[in-house]
Amino acid sequence: MSQWDYGRPAPDHHDPRAGEYTDGFDDDGTSPYPITWERAPGSALQRIGLPEQDWPPRRQRGRRGGHRGGYRGGFLNGRARWLVLALVAVAGAGVAAGLVLTGGNPAGKASTRPSPAPLQVVPPAQAPQPAPAGQAPLTMAQARQVLAAYTAANNAANARRSDTALGAIETGSSYAVDAGIYRVQQAQNAAPFPAFAPRRAQYYIPRETAYPRWFAVQVTNAALAGPKRVFGTEYLLFTQATPGAGWKNAVEPYMVAGATAPPVALGADGLATPVTAATPLAVPQGQIAQVTASSLDGAGPLPNPGNLADLMDRGFWQRKLPGSSVTDSHIPSAGGVYGLRTAGGGALLFYTDAAELTLTAPAGEVMHLTVPGYYSPGQALTRAGIGYLEQFATYDPPPGGSGLRVVADYSGITSAT
Repeated sequence: MSQWDYGRPAPDHHDPRAGEYTDGFDDDGTSPYPITWERAPGSALQRIGLPEQDWPPRRQRGRRGGHRGGYRGGFLNGRARWLVLALVAVAGAGVAAGLVLTGGNPAGKASTRPSPAPLQVVPPAQAPQPAPAGQAPLTMAQARQVLAAYTAANNAANARRSDTALGAIETGSSYAVDAGIYRVQQAQNAAPFPAFAPRRAQYYIPRETAYPRWFAVQVTNAALAGPKRVFGTEYLLFTQATPGAGWKNAVEPYMVAGATAPPVALGADGLATPVTAATPLAVPQGQIAQVTASSLDGAGPLPNPGNLADLMDRGFWQRKLPGSSVTDSHIPSAGGVYGLRTAGGGALLFYTDAAELTLTAPAGEVMHLTVPGYYSPGQALTRAGIGYLEQFATYDPPPGGSGLRVVADYSGITSAT
């Protein structure tokens, strides 16, 4: 988790404090970076300050205490996220706009900063041998070891922006989003996220023996160096693919502003109960990812959390490029759904969706985009596609119950087409 996510800080959880994060703006609300608008060929180049900051909102929690990126703007939610200022110019009939994008970290330009000390990766803790049915996949002591090893390895990977080191401790959408953040950081030659460590951790270990085995932790992260500012609160879901394999972070959503996390039901032994396909819920476990995608496309019951990267980017483009076509669509993504039973019969479900934002220039015009790590201004585009992955922790009430809502999320740019 790269301390870079795309959500807004929740009150009391992610609201920025003095010195807590940088979102690309000075204290007076102005941008230290100019935005360039390019009119039709032959016209004068105009430089202006960032107009009335309607995007992104001044807020943002940092992407996780891990190494994520994203555009929760600063050190929100326990991860610090970088805001990437992107410049967009439309050559042609006079359409012009400035864009602020945030992104992840996959490959990108090599940094010109001095190389840090050689990366020392702490290997994830190994899981115990298969346990009898109905027992935990690992002990509490082993779960603590997994989190400690992950934190150390994540800090090391962040310092080097190493996709290889990241791949040893993350998988699926967590790896894709965080690698995307590295990509943007490298393209900008940005400073790496500072080292962090959990200040508080609540473990949820399910009675689960099938593979992939998994468990979740709700973590509040803080910087190791002074002042030890708190970055935010997130869930980390670790999976073990096969017996003896290392535990990897697969899902890492941050708490949404104003959201209330439902209490996870724990047995007398302190273990949680995993959700199965047969668990009665308002939205069946196997349908939650599609219901979320449909809802974000405007045709479903799940309320929009209001802080997803693609939706914020879509709103910006629609306002700034009224002559262009701006579309956004969502679909379920690979990775499966993990769930914990909550008090009262509902469940907390963890899963991933994908989004695709498509920009199409007006007829007879081309776009020149600067999205660090993804698009360069030398490209003349009639169409640009930006892919995102979006992680969720969603409360799913029992049948007939109310309160279906996203509790935590994390999103970031992972591709350009």
